[in-house]
Amino acid sequence: MIPHCLILESDSTKPIADLLKEIGYTFERVNLLEEISQSLEKGKFHFLIFHVNDVEPIVSREKLSEFSKKFPQTLIILITDTSNWNITASLLKQHSVYDYIQTPLSSSHIQFTLDRSLQYLLTKLKSQFIHEAENHLYKRMVEIFDWKKSLLHKENENIAADIIHQMNINLFQGSGIGTLMSVVSILISKSKLDQEGKNYSIPIPVMDLLTENYEAAKSMFDSMSISQSVIDDERIIENIEFSTKLLTIINQEMETLSEALAIKSQKINLSQIPISAAGKKIRFDETKLSYVIREIFLNAIKYSKEKDVIYLIFFHKENFLELKVINPAYQNSDGSSGIPEKFESFVFEPFFRISSVVDDSYAKFEQFRFGLGLSLVKKIMDQHQSNVQIYNIENNFRNENTKDVCLTIRFPLLDEEK
Repeated sequence: MIPHCLILESDSTKPIADLLKEIGYTFERVNLLEEISQSLEKGKFHFLIFHVNDVEPIVSREKLSEFSKKFPQTLIILITDTSNWNITASLLKQHSVYDYIQTPLSSSHIQFTLDRSLQYLLTKLKSQFIHEAENHLYKRMVEIFDWKKSLLHKENENIAADIIHQMNINLFQGSGIGTLMSVVSILISKSKLDQEGKNYSIPIPVMDLLTENYEAAKSMFDSMSISQSVIDDERIIENIEFSTKLLTIINQEMETLSEALAIKSQKINLSQIPISAAGKKIRFDETKLSYVIREIFLNAIKYSKEKDVIYLIFFHKENFLELKVINPAYQNSDGSSGIPEKFESFVFEPFFRISSVVDDSYAKFEQFRFGLGLSLVKKIMDQHQSNVQIYNIENNFRNENTKDVCLTIRFPLLDEEK
């Protein structure tokens, strides 16, 4: 995961931008303390970075405390020097600031501090999620198979239960192996031997059903093969291309998924890549990026409703090209909407689903299955040294009090000599 930082811009923090570029982090800048809250509400940041000289007034320190309470998923990092230890210690003691970086600044020191802080943040979020999900997971496992005695052992409460659950959903619900086995059973019972005892005749409807479910099962095994190839590949993508080549992949996938869009009369609105980023390059594996675009389009299509519009918007921000896929957020079975904040970090984990409902309408378009889709998207983006996040945002397209789901990918822009 590539951390995303928000910098309070001042003369004291100007060197930070170049150092973050050097270690490959993405970032955005604000000029005023009053702009921080608005930026944190619009996007998701791992770190808020500022210099101690910019928060000396009491009012500014109170705002930091407010930020730490209102945005607990963003850690506040302070840049300080030996002349400001009193203020630094006070902010750390009040838990307004998580950690500090002492001047003179160096890329290695910044990376060490931010990497260590990120691990704390992820562990904290994970522990909160596990606490809430523990009982739910146990109950769900019991519903799958009545193995109550073996479930009494703590070591069985692990990822294996999720694997079984997802295999159960994908293999034996809807079209695929479960229905294929049923059709084969019908085939055997309905086939009739001719008078010479040499050939069986098969009713056309049974043959059609067999063919349809054979194709569904074959598609499932093809997706297993593709998934395995991505899982086994640990290479960092070295090939680089102009960012505009992304548009070729996107247009190809939009054409491929035109039938999927037609199911609910949906549309995709695509923006152009900003001119300022069009001449710059990114890490680029055409095949793997096509998998990513297919998966994020299908997610937006499946979780949107009739005649919804899905927006695909590019931004050039600082040292990266940002791609946002935006679709309406709807209510989940538990009463939450879209991507609940507590799940934002976990939708990229294997086998994690907010909903376990399987929609066969889109099965033939899917290249990743078994609850692995967004996990493999993240794996591929890690190989491109790019960041991917998904979260709810306020809907600014209509005059309604609604939310959208926003999936954001940030491609670091590379210098020409690379």
